[in-house]
Amino acid sequence: MSSTASVAGASAGGAKPQRILACVLCQHRKIKCDRHFPCSNCTKANVKCTPSTPAPARKRRRPNQDLQERLARCEELLKEYATTDKPDQPASTPTQMSAYDDPYLKWQPKGKLVKEDGGVRFMDSFLLGTVYDELKAMRDIIEDEDEEENSPDALTPDDNSDLLLGGESPSQNPEDLWPEPAQVFRLWQIYLDKVNPLTKIIHVPSLQPFLAIATTGSHNVPKNIEALLFSIFLMAVVSSSDDECTLMLGYSKNQAIQRFSAGVRLSLMRMGFLKTHDLTTLQALVIYQISLQGRYNRHAAWIMNGVVVRIAQKMGLHRDGEILGLGPFESEMRRRLWWQIIMLDAKYAMLSGLSHSLLPRSWDTREPKNLNDADLHPSATDPLQDRSGPTEMIFCLICYRVVKFMTQTPGFETMILAGELEAMEEGPDGPAGAQQMKMLRQTLETLARDLLDILEKYCDPAAGPVHQMAIQMKDHILDKLNDVITPPREQPEWGSEVLTPKDNAFKVAIGALEHNIQNYTSSMNKGFLWWSLLHFQVDVFVFLVGQLCLRKEGSLVERAWAVVEGIYSFHQELFDVSNKTYFTLSLYILKAWRKREDVLVAKGEIPSTPFYIERLQEVMPHDDSKTESTPTEDTPSRQMGQMDLSPYVPKGINTPDPALDQLLTGFLDPASLEWGDMFNMSMAIPMNADQTAAGQATMGFGYGVPPTTEW
Repeated sequence: MSSTASVAGASAGGAKPQRILACVLCQHRKIKCDRHFPCSNCTKANVKCTPSTPAPARKRRRPNQDLQERLARCEELLKEYATTDKPDQPASTPTQMSAYDDPYLKWQPKGKLVKEDGGVRFMDSFLLGTVYDELKAMRDIIEDEDEEENSPDALTPDDNSDLLLGGESPSQNPEDLWPEPAQVFRLWQIYLDKVNPLTKIIHVPSLQPFLAIATTGSHNVPKNIEALLFSIFLMAVVSSSDDECTLMLGYSKNQAIQRFSAGVRLSLMRMGFLKTHDLTTLQALVIYQISLQGRYNRHAAWIMNGVVVRIAQKMGLHRDGEILGLGPFESEMRRRLWWQIIMLDAKYAMLSGLSHSLLPRSWDTREPKNLNDADLHPSATDPLQDRSGPTEMIFCLICYRVVKFMTQTPGFETMILAGELEAMEEGPDGPAGAQQMKMLRQTLETLARDLLDILEKYCDPAAGPVHQMAIQMKDHILDKLNDVITPPREQPEWGSEVLTPKDNAFKVAIGALEHNIQNYTSSMNKGFLWWSLLHFQVDVFVFLVGQLCLRKEGSLVERAWAVVEGIYSFHQELFDVSNKTYFTLSLYILKAWRKREDVLVAKGEIPSTPFYIERLQEVMPHDDSKTESTPTEDTPSRQMGQMDLSPYVPKGINTPDPALDQLLTGFLDPASLEWGDMFNMSMAIPMNADQTAAGQATMGFGYGVPPTTEW
């Protein structure tokens, strides 16, 4: 008996004592429990004391051999990356290089696309790409083994998006900005008729099925599709007149633009567009960028487009899809989007007074094919070939070839200016001027042959308005470039009205605006007037009007006044003197007209007041106490800086770009920049960025004598 007890006692003494836990109530109240049952706390509270049970032992994960091997591989790769400058992997050279035969790309590895967080990213570092693959495989192993791990369905919100697109009201909902069901289809059709033929960013058959869903509200479509449709609605409004918008939507064009612009911004910010790298989101951002043309500060828009270029590069759009091993459909859609981005960046760079050489240095994305959307299928596996004959891509092909010309000759505008100055100093037979002109003309002849070749292969005027627009675009570009490169001494006005570079700049400005008016007239009947209006350069027009304050007679002056009437006929927004740019422009035009009247009366003619002068006299504020001074042509342009226009600016005058769509809010103040120092201009009149850009567009020359406030 005693032996049995001793054995049992020894056995009990060798066992691990059971851990006593606090009761349930003490754990809930987070107070110390004496671990007796019932415990003193429960006894005092006169409640039932319930012992707590220990949690089941967690199953210990066994070491994963594959995971350990991959981790060791990552360590080796990182050591190799830290000790070597170039990867050991031989660079793969593309089988077919594009026109951009950059030596940099010949030794560059082709790179790879990696998918993460629902987006795609491009890497051209072999070592880092391999490290990424190993880390991704390690994450997959851990996620497969750990069933309790929950991965969030939504992407992490991007807290940096509002730095670029501005912060919308947190309570604002994109659903409140969505158009009515009938308006969805109408806006979609307008985009297809007016915008899509000139941009070709989207694949219509792939997007069409979402339209029926979109009529039930934006909450029923994917978030990236929501952003894309908002941008499509915005461009449909931009391409419509104010009367058309009022009839279709029930509110004005400006209200519609503000509404759908806010929708695009909200959707993009909620998507976290700075780190959500998918093609649909980028398409929405590019279409939004196109809508900014002619509406916002060109310098800020160019800066914003730099973000678009960087996102595109991060997605690998600067490398051709075939090189990256992508399918024919995705490769072609990436080409269309990349070339549209490059064209947009080159355009904004020129409007901002910068060189196109600031484009990305190395890229080999091929030009898009001559194919209709119906020829592209997401499931296609065979390589795509150009369709013989006309297609809906003709206008874009012409634009892409012009962009190719610009990127291959980044110093073209510098060559023009240098050739002009040398020709004026040395004469047309001077060695430098002759050589420069020969080079310019050869370059332009190459572009003309390329454009003509495209039209002969793929254009048919009977195929529709977009083909007629392509022919018009080709003629417009070549005529404009020919006017610019023609030396002053070879022009009929040389020796009479063209004697200095400033005179030639005046003539070039007249020619450019005459081309604009011709485009307005011809594109108006094709449904593409909106496209031509987007390319109006108000700074060039301000320069021309400023010169009319000085120039009183001559054939160039007569042409300039005809241009002024044409511009005011098509650009009704110039009568909005609450806009600071247009207010200053109105001061100049009324000043110039008073000079014009004096000249006509001196000739014995009775001046007939144009419609735009009468309307400006009605909308401009009057101050009869001011008398007009008559400065001479030799008045230094820096005296403009002494002119204070603030007493004559109407109260409540708007800034040139109201709210700027909160684009780069608080980060760009053009008024604070020293434009005179940047562009070697002596004028210092307080102006907005659009006005100061006129000095760049006209080779650094000032506007002329400032107008007074009497008219």
